[in-house]
Amino acid sequence: MRRWVIMAFGFFAFAMYGQNVQAAEWQQGEVFTGLFDEKVKSTHVLTLEEDARVTFTLRDGKSGYTVILSNSTKQRIASIARKPEAGNKESTVQSVNLKAGTYNVLVSAYFYNRGDYTLTYETSQIEGTDVEPNNEKSEANPYKLGDTYEGALYGMGISSDYDIYKVEIPRFGKVKLHAQATEGTTVNSFGFDMEAVNEENANMFKLKNIRDSNELEVLLQPGTYYFKIKLNVSDQAIAHYTFSTSFEPLDEHVWESGRNLQIASADVLANNITYRGFLYSRGVNYSQSNDYYKFTLVKDAKVMFIANAQKSLGALIFLDEKGSQLSTGGYATSDTRNIVATRVLEAGTYYVEYLPAFGVEGYEEYDLTMRIERFSDVPATHMYYKQIEALAQQGINKGYPDGKFLPNEAIKRKHVFVFLSRIEGLELTKIRTMKTFKDLKLSHPAYAPMKAFYEAGIIDGSGSNMNPESNLTRGQMAKILVNTFDLKMKGEGFAFRDVNSSNGFHNYIQILASNGITIGSNGKFMPNEPITRQHFSVFLHRTLEVIK
Repeated sequence: MRRWVIMAFGFFAFAMYGQNVQAAEWQQGEVFTGLFDEKVKSTHVLTLEEDARVTFTLRDGKSGYTVILSNSTKQRIASIARKPEAGNKESTVQSVNLKAGTYNVLVSAYFYNRGDYTLTYETSQIEGTDVEPNNEKSEANPYKLGDTYEGALYGMGISSDYDIYKVEIPRFGKVKLHAQATEGTTVNSFGFDMEAVNEENANMFKLKNIRDSNELEVLLQPGTYYFKIKLNVSDQAIAHYTFSTSFEPLDEHVWESGRNLQIASADVLANNITYRGFLYSRGVNYSQSNDYYKFTLVKDAKVMFIANAQKSLGALIFLDEKGSQLSTGGYATSDTRNIVATRVLEAGTYYVEYLPAFGVEGYEEYDLTMRIERFSDVPATHMYYKQIEALAQQGINKGYPDGKFLPNEAIKRKHVFVFLSRIEGLELTKIRTMKTFKDLKLSHPAYAPMKAFYEAGIIDGSGSNMNPESNLTRGQMAKILVNTFDLKMKGEGFAFRDVNSSNGFHNYIQILASNGITIGSNGKFMPNEPITRQHFSVFLHRTLEVIK
C-alpha cells in the first residue's frame, strides 16, 4: 500500500489563556487521543501527497463527538458523526475520497459532552466518482453525459455540503436528468437540491427536494455546465445519492432555445415556421412555467397563432413592446389541445407568452406557429398557405399589385419562368443561342428568364412561338422541374392510371413521384390539365425541400 504522510498539529484554545503544541507527524495507524472540554477545541492538519480514500475511526464511548473535515480555506468538506441510537454506540467509522492536498480536521462536540476520544485513519485506493473537495467550480469532478454517478454529502441536521460536477454539452439538445437518494439514506422533507449553472453562473434549472426519485428535462445550448447537488437537512451523518443523464440532439432551427424563460431573453418568432418547445414541471420541486417569443411587424397585419400540445393546452398571452398584456385580445385559451387565435395588429414589436395548463405536471411538449397574412386571398387558414408563403418569403412569388395571389387560377408559362429565375443560387448552363420567337419580343417582361431557360435547353417552344401567355400543363410542369433541378430517379415511381409508358412526360412524372414531389389524385396525375398557381407553388416548394 502507498504511504500517505499526514502532518498533525494539535491546537488547544483556552478561554483565559492558550498554549501551542509542536507539530507531530501523524503516521498511518497512529492514534490521536484527546479529552474534550467546552473551552478546548482540538484541530489537526492532514496532508495527502496523492488522491486517496481516507477512512476515519472515531472512538468516543457515548460522548457523541463530531469530526469536521475542511480545506485550507476552512471550507467544510465532510463530517463524521453519529446519532446516539446508532447501532455502534462506542465508535464511528466513515470513509471519504480526498484529492491530494492539505486539510483541517476538527474534533468538536456539544457543550454537554465529556470524555476521552481516539481518532485514527487508514488510506486506500479511490472508490467511485465522488472525490472531495468538489465544492467549487474550479474543483468540479468531470461528468460524462449518459453515465450514472454515485456521491455522498456529509453533515447531520442543516448541512452546507454540496458536490459539483462539470459537464460538456456537445451540441444543442435535450438533457434528461434523474436523481435520487440511494436506498438506506434517510433525508427529511427538504431532501437534496440539484441545480445547473453555465460558465457565467447563469442558472439553467433547479430541482428541489430530491428524495426517493426526481427527474427533469431541460434544453441546453452547447457549452460547459456545472451540476451542483446540495444536501439541505439530513438525519444521517452521510447521505448517499445517485444521478444519471441522457442526451437527445435536436435541430436548433425548429426548437425553442431553452433560454426563453424570461421576456428579456425571448426567442424570435419567425413567420410561417413551426417551433417546438416544452415545459417541465414537478410542482414545487421544479418548474419551468412559461416560454416567451418575440416578433416584429413592419406594417399593420392580420396574424394567426396556432398552438398545439400533447396533453392539454394552457394559454397564449399577447404582450406589447413594454411587456404589458394587450388591452384587447391579450389572452387566448382553449379547452382542447389546440389554440387558433387571430389578431389584427398594428406595426410594432410584440411578445407571445406560452403558459401550460394549470395542474399539469411532468413533460409537456407543444408547438407554436405564427402566420402573417400577406395575400388577401391566401388567409392563414388556406390549405397551401405554408407553401405559398414560404416561396413569398424567398422572393419567388410576389403576387399582384392589388395584394392578391389568385391561387386557383391556372399559372401561365411566363410566370413559371419568372418564379424559377428568382430562386437564389440557381445556375443554368448555356448550351445554345436564343432564337427569335414571334410571341416573345425583347420588350416582353418575361423575355430574359424565358431566354435563359431556352438557352439551357430546358424549354424549346412550339415552332416559331414560345407561348408565354399559355397555361402550363401538369405534364409540362414535371418536365420543367426535372430538367431545371437535374432530378434523378430515387427508388420506385408510381403507376398513375392516366400516364402510360408511351406518354412523353412519363419519365419526368415518375422521377417526381420517386422523390415524393407528387402523389397524384385518386391514382391519376392528369398530365394534360392546366396546373393552378397554388399547386405549382406546392410542387416547387417540395422540390426545393428535396434538393436542400
